[in-house]
Amino acid sequence: MRTVKWNAMLSSAVCALGGIAVWSGVARADVSSTNPAAILVFPKLVFSTGASTDTIVQVSNTANHPVNVRCFYVNANGHCSNNPSSICDPYTLEGSTSCGSTGFCIPGWQETDFAFRLTSNQPIAWPLSAGAANLPLADRSGPTGEFNSGSIPPAPEDPIQGELKCIEVGDDELPVDQNDLIGNASIEAHRTGAAVDIRSYNATGIQAIEGANNRDNTLVLGTEYNGCPNILVLDNWFDNAIHPVTGAQMRSEVTFVPCSEDFNFQAPQPVTVQYLVFNEFEQRFSTSKPVTCFQEIQLSDIDTRLGPTDDRFSIFNVNVQGTLTGQTTARGVQTSSQTSGTGLLAVLEEFSNGRSAASEAHQRGTRTQRDVILLPSAQPSGL
Repeated sequence: MRTVKWNAMLSSAVCALGGIAVWSGVARADVSSTNPAAILVFPKLVFSTGASTDTIVQVSNTANHPVNVRCFYVNANGHCSNNPSSICDPYTLEGSTSCGSTGFCIPGWQETDFAFRLTSNQPIAWPLSAGAANLPLADRSGPTGEFNSGSIPPAPEDPIQGELKCIEVGDDELPVDQNDLIGNASIEAHRTGAAVDIRSYNATGIQAIEGANNRDNTLVLGTEYNGCPNILVLDNWFDNAIHPVTGAQMRSEVTFVPCSEDFNFQAPQPVTVQYLVFNEFEQRFSTSKPVTCFQEIQLSDIDTRLGPTDDRFSIFNVNVQGTLTGQTTARGVQTSSQTSGTGLLAVLEEFSNGRSAASEAHQRGTRTQRDVILLPSAQPSGL
């Protein structure tokens, strides 16, 4: 296992690509949250002792043979400029002001990778807070068929927010064109008393294209794997809408992660997200906002200042829209960049009166700009 840290002030992060050409042509966009795939993306993982919240991650092998899995945690915590050990959240008002009058919250990304092996039709589940130990792992230092013990690391910080990508690989830890993995994540929040609020979503699966895999550390979505969707569709409540049955006030959050990601030490590349918002009268509103590596944000904060003060002026708020629900489309604006694609994946969460729900974004269309995931060189098992 290796751990690598990035800091936005040093112009290095996991979410950009260097020296990779962007191909022309139309990429297939058949990513799915229900079909077995070669790449699993979990856009949102959270753990907080203070908030009594943890995430249970599950990955399952659907094949009748063993598979090897290589995963990458991305810790998206920010840290204070005047106290690097102090955790802050740049996407909330509380986090952006928690560094006091002499500091500010610096977005940062810490990548930790690990590997494990699943036997035939085996599922495995672990809490983000604790990880898992004593897992079988292909031993690249010995003859094929020998194994030693691996582990899934626990969350490196408390609290923490971030994402997880898992890739099906061979015994040599290089990607293979097999589609055997499915997964889901459950975010559990323990409320006052014995109540537990659980919201779950399926991991987004990106399928490998049979015979197209170059078996190297450059994963091309659209050539070797199905491409990411061109447009994400969110069916959402508008913030501050009153639920007609429960009478509770609704609030929605969205978490975006990029399809292109460099886990091998490259500079960050922001993606501009363009939003079109439709209410129940089919009236259309629009806005845009950049995303770099990871963004968890309340809908009303997308086009206004962080915090509740300006929420009533947001195009994602019931006071502007005049209807309870609507539909939001989001897409990464394609650029002329020759080093990075702009595909996105997302999870929508809805909150009301101590209850919550989560769902994957729907998908529409195909991208003409390919996305690329760069992996670090595989290391011998057990290190």
